[in-house]
Amino acid sequence: MKFVKKLATLALSAVMLFTMAACGSGSNSDNPSNPSSSGGSSNAKTTVWRMAFVQTEDHPQYQVMLEFSQKFKEATEGRYEIQLFPNETLGDQRSTLEQVRTGTIEMTIVNNTHPGSVSDYFNTFDIPFVFADLNEAMKFMKESPIMDTIKADTVQYGFDVAAYMPAGTRSMYTATGPIHSVDDMKGLKIRTMESDTYTKMMNCFGGSATPMSLCELYSAIQSGVVNGAENNEVTYVNSKHYEVAPYWSQTNHLIVPDWLLINHDVYAGLSDADRAAFDELCAWATDEVAVRWDKNVEDLMASLDTSKVTITSDVDTQSFVDAVKPLHDELCAANAHIKEVYDAIQEMK
Repeated sequence: MKFVKKLATLALSAVMLFTMAACGSGSNSDNPSNPSSSGGSSNAKTTVWRMAFVQTEDHPQYQVMLEFSQKFKEATEGRYEIQLFPNETLGDQRSTLEQVRTGTIEMTIVNNTHPGSVSDYFNTFDIPFVFADLNEAMKFMKESPIMDTIKADTVQYGFDVAAYMPAGTRSMYTATGPIHSVDDMKGLKIRTMESDTYTKMMNCFGGSATPMSLCELYSAIQSGVVNGAENNEVTYVNSKHYEVAPYWSQTNHLIVPDWLLINHDVYAGLSDADRAAFDELCAWATDEVAVRWDKNVEDLMASLDTSKVTITSDVDTQSFVDAVKPLHDELCAANAHIKEVYDAIQEMK
């Protein structure tokens, strides 16, 4: 009997050892700490960045950044994801720049005037007719050595310039009638962004600058608070401003960049590999926005009902150029950083 009991005990022990071994040699998917776990990167924590955007979901910059987010998530094996907030959901451009600086949000796309509020280098790009065309602007942003100086200057203000975002050319649109030359600008109240240069530009043109948020503009034109605005074709159509300002006049007075900005600590905190992936995607985004922008402008302007919208393409552009030449001289004489960038632009022409 003792022999039988001993044999049973040995058999039970063998079964227990086999069961434990079997459990240990099974799938590791329930053990995320195991480096060979089949969970892999799916178990890695995803850091979510928020990116503010004032335009609509139809905007080419928004569409490109949607793809950017997916590509960045894939490149970092799920470590990072960017959530986009369009339509001024997180505030106007002035507010979102401040939120990026303080780290409240991680990224934003803003017009040039906003980084220009803290770094004088950017203010050169707000000078009307400083670039002859978009190709000249693109070449400068990509190739001029002074761009490294400009980008380095923003670090002290808490943000980095991630990418130049092409934003087309800016022209005039009004509720009161077409603009054929600078003489037609006299007495017009035109919405602009908050910028001393824009105010001075409008004074040179004979009009009056009225700064306000983009989301307020439709009702402001409709109620007569302003007579019109200056912006690009994409904003004009996507924001339906043609409904209240049916006169589009192709003045091409500004080729102002938009900028993709990122909080400095967030950018500096990336690993070398993740930062390289981010930088590569930023270069891709600049080129991709440029391509989609041109196609978008063509399609949008062709979609307008010409029985309701008057498009004036034969504007006397030279009259506008002549009117603002004194402003070029004034701004360059007043600020060494503006002149430094201005001279660099002239050297590349």
